[in-house]
Amino acid sequence: MARKVRLSTVALFFERLWPRLWLLIGVALVFVMLSFLGIWPYLDPHPHKILLVAFAAAAVAAVVYAVRVPWPTREDAIRRIERRSGVPHRPATSYEDTLTSGAQNATTSAIWQAHRERLARAISRLRVGHPAPRTDRFDPWAVRGLLLVMFVPIAVLATGSLSDRLAAAFRFGTAESGPPARVDAWVTPPPYTALPPVLLADGSQQNADDAKDRIKFFEVPDRSLLTLRGVGFGADGVALEVLTDGATAPVIVPPEKSKKGDTSSVSETRYEIRKSARVRALSGTRELGLWTFDVIPDALPKIALTKEITGTPRGSMRVFYKAEDDYGLQSAEVKVRKAPPKPVDATKSWAQPPPLTGPRLPLERPPVLSLKIPRPGAKTVDTSALLDIGEHPWAGQRVQLWLEATDVGGQVGRSEPIEIVLPSRRFKNPLARALVEQRRYLAEDSRNRPKVVRALDALTMEPQGFITDDGVYLGLRAIYHRLDRQETRSAMNESIAELWQIALKVEDGALSQAERALKDAQDRLSDAIEKGDDKEIQDAMADLKKRLNDYLNEMQKNAEKENPSGDQQQGDQNQELGQQDLDQMMKDLEKSAREGSRDDAEKMLSELRELMDRLQASNSPEARAQQQRAQQMMKKLNELSDLTGKQQQLMDDTYGQQRRQEGQGGSQDDPNGQGSPKTGKGKQGQQGQGRQQGGQGDMDADQEGGGQQGQGQQGSQGNSAGRQQHGKGSLQDRQAQLRNELDKLKKDLEEMGAGDPDKLGNAQDAMGRAEDALKQNDLAEAADQQGQALEQMRQSAQQMAEQMQKNAQQRLGRGGNSPRDPMGRPQRAQGPDLGTSVKVPDAIDAQRAREILEELRKRSGESLRPQDELEYIDRLLKRF
Repeated sequence: MARKVRLSTVALFFERLWPRLWLLIGVALVFVMLSFLGIWPYLDPHPHKILLVAFAAAAVAAVVYAVRVPWPTREDAIRRIERRSGVPHRPATSYEDTLTSGAQNATTSAIWQAHRERLARAISRLRVGHPAPRTDRFDPWAVRGLLLVMFVPIAVLATGSLSDRLAAAFRFGTAESGPPARVDAWVTPPPYTALPPVLLADGSQQNADDAKDRIKFFEVPDRSLLTLRGVGFGADGVALEVLTDGATAPVIVPPEKSKKGDTSSVSETRYEIRKSARVRALSGTRELGLWTFDVIPDALPKIALTKEITGTPRGSMRVFYKAEDDYGLQSAEVKVRKAPPKPVDATKSWAQPPPLTGPRLPLERPPVLSLKIPRPGAKTVDTSALLDIGEHPWAGQRVQLWLEATDVGGQVGRSEPIEIVLPSRRFKNPLARALVEQRRYLAEDSRNRPKVVRALDALTMEPQGFITDDGVYLGLRAIYHRLDRQETRSAMNESIAELWQIALKVEDGALSQAERALKDAQDRLSDAIEKGDDKEIQDAMADLKKRLNDYLNEMQKNAEKENPSGDQQQGDQNQELGQQDLDQMMKDLEKSAREGSRDDAEKMLSELRELMDRLQASNSPEARAQQQRAQQMMKKLNELSDLTGKQQQLMDDTYGQQRRQEGQGGSQDDPNGQGSPKTGKGKQGQQGQGRQQGGQGDMDADQEGGGQQGQGQQGSQGNSAGRQQHGKGSLQDRQAQLRNELDKLKKDLEEMGAGDPDKLGNAQDAMGRAEDALKQNDLAEAADQQGQALEQMRQSAQQMAEQMQKNAQQRLGRGGNSPRDPMGRPQRAQGPDLGTSVKVPDAIDAQRAREILEELRKRSGESLRPQDELEYIDRLLKRF
């Protein structure tokens, strides 16, 4: 009972206190709503202070009124329990009564005890209940509900920092003497974005007051400059209050200090926007403008390789890359660093050279290769570049390579690094290879200098026999003495450069100088195109033509020296290349440069550099030897193709001979003219194979077969029989001759390690069975065996062609295309063309196709031909 009384006392106190607390809560809600609405900055200081004092007085009065709530008595608490429980006769109050008389009377005591027990049972049913303040008695108009309904949308719709809006109620300042004359504000995006400025406020104070009616949102790029300029604001000037996202308090940006001697009333404030923020323009406590800025971040440029990096024998590498940026790309580079050394196997550590000791000079910087952007400021670039890396000392070493792109804002984006071996130039002269090797040692570590000095001394000790050029000998001796006497970085760099030039001279002779002059001319033309000077472009084009002719002449001389017997085909090819294709390329290049098509001109220059590498690679002895072997294999493939065509023609003749016999009413073996089942079977098989095989050989054979058929129909019975006997003997002889030719070709291919001996052997066996069938006058069986031989020969030719193409791809590295000449066209002499790369047919192929088409149209108009043949011709015409 005592616990229930305590709880009832607390509940009754809360019921009395809560209506009084609503006065304090109501005052606070009104104050917060006015602050969220942002009325404080618009009030003059005196009304501001009066209103704030009124709120403070109301709050104090409400607190005093709430504090003066009386504490409930025990009787009030018990009475509340009895009212909330609904138990009649006030059991809690009656339970505290005492017996004043008759206590000694047993009957009275018994009755009193029974009364107490009844009250105890009633008390057990008493409940304290939840507090029920009944605020509606003090607020019959439900003003408290109206305040809550107004507060929720105001709090939701209020923008910016709510705490800052509350704090504005306590910011005071001196009242302004008058309105400002003019306020201007604008945002200037960074120049590299090429976006126009955004005007925030323009005009007099009236325009600024109109801007206060709403908050303006703006999306601006990162690093945009906000400028606020005010005229006539007195000594306070104009300032900015910036509250960035995530900040707990705003930052005040004061106006810039006026220059010495400046007496104007212009006040200017600048702020660089780096994060999304709410910005207020202030003059003292007066708000001149309110803006919210959402910063659009400047994303890092993206760059990545689109294909694998490929190298050339001349030490160049082709880089395929794609780069993009939201505002534009400024430049791109290829950067490398040496790959970490691989751990040495403990079992092979004894074979490793001893580590170098002692001080060494600082290492040279790694190469940085520039990738040209076709159009400065382009947002997307998807192209390739041919970079010359062969001259750098790091060529041929394993490195980590990545691409870097710089946007117009100066940000740098990088691609994922990869490990590759940098392409290096291939030297075939032993002395040139030795010089390049010593050059690499000297570039790797300056502590290798003594070893390089000894090697150069050994190479020049007995020059007779392998150093035929006096300039090469004197140059090597000069490098030897320089390295022996000087141990400076400049001396080593000079020696490294001279060793490369000497190695080129040993390898190519005067061609190296011509190549260097050609590259300089190309660089000069590229710079002239970049500048756009027509006069300089014309001079650079003239110089490039001259250097290109000198380079081709020197290359031709080198080829004649290395191949005294002369490769007339290769010489004619280079001569034709220099006179026709290069002239056309130079004309197109000059036209593009003159018309200002920088992208096309740069692309042609890149193709010209790649063409030079192909020319050098095609003139090397290894390339010529491989080309000769490819030509021999192509010759054998053509012989096999000719044999296939002859076999096709023989099979068509056999089929035509069979049809003539059937047209005569049966042969001697079948006097009834019905044809044996075997003959019918052979005819059906022949027809099926003829429809499936098709092609050029089919048309040639069909022409001859059709002619023989016509002759057989026009002749008499006796003449037909005579031609039968003569045709049978000639068919057998022709089949035997083809089998002998195939046997000889098979042996030649086995010696060369080409072709498929099993398929050629199967074809040869099928020819033998066809020859036996012709001997027995079984034309159907002979045609069937000839078809099997033809199929085996075609499969062998296809396999041989694919093998040649695969070898050519591995040798030339064309990435899946057939072998090509230096201009990039397929070479029929170096490998088969399976139709995967040639898009435009040669003149001969086009003429042959026209002849076939005319013959098909002619035959389709001959109504006397069999229906199956006419349908087959119609299908061929539809495919054409």
